[in-house]
Amino acid sequence: MPKPAANESRAKKKQSNPERIRRAAARRATATRKLRIVEQLVAGMSVARIAQAENRSVRRVRQIIAETLDKRESDPPAGFVQLQIARLNDAMMVAHTRMIEGDLRAIDRLVNLVRELDRYHGLRAPAAPAQAPPAPRQIAAPPALPLPDAAPETAGAEIFLPASA
Repeated sequence: MPKPAANESRAKKKQSNPERIRRAAARRATATRKLRIVEQLVAGMSVARIAQAENRSVRRVRQIIAETLDKRESDPPAGFVQLQIARLNDAMMVAHTRMIEGDLRAIDRLVNLVRELDRYHGLRAPAAPAQAPPAPRQIAAPPALPLPDAAPETAGAEIFLPASA
């Protein structure tokens, strides 16, 4: 009978060790839980709600999120940007679907989402330099009344005064 290859005997040894199987299952469960937590965060759930759903403390969920973002990105703000972009992408898909279905209010929401995505991707147009506020609008003076004539309307009429006695 031929002797089994070294790799085959190692594989059988790994399968027969129940402790090793248990540890691998625990690592898989932890990885799955971390992925689920990040997906819930991206979906917009609060950290407290995620902690409740995962039966973990809020502090531990925050630690898991920080560890996950640290592993994905070397710069924590970049991790936050990636998280926000993922959220905006999800919201944009929903708004686009609503717009296609004929909901005209979704157009405004879609435009706002695109504007926010542009901001996170650094595509926002540079801000215009601050300008002085426009001068207040001046109200035109009302038309002037005609000047009265120098002579009264009774010109040419004599005025009689009673004679004093």
